[in-house]
Amino acid sequence: VLQAVTGSEMLSMLDGFSGYNQVEVNTADQHKTTFTTPWGTFAYKRMPFGLINAGATFQRAMDLAFG
Repeated sequence: VLQAVTGSEMLSMLDGFSGYNQVEVNTADQHKTTFTTPWGTFAYKRMPFGLINAGATFQRAMDLAFG
């Protein structure tokens, strides 16, 4: 990869891990992500790893952002 960009005027890098955690879960769907611990019941406001459609949802968001 580095050899391919050598001599380029601009290099852009994305942090997919951090970007993944920026995708919002619709308020109406947050109850579907609930989990219970000894400290209470919680729901995700941002898309966590492990949801069945999370990968496809993230890819769709990237397609919309970068076309």
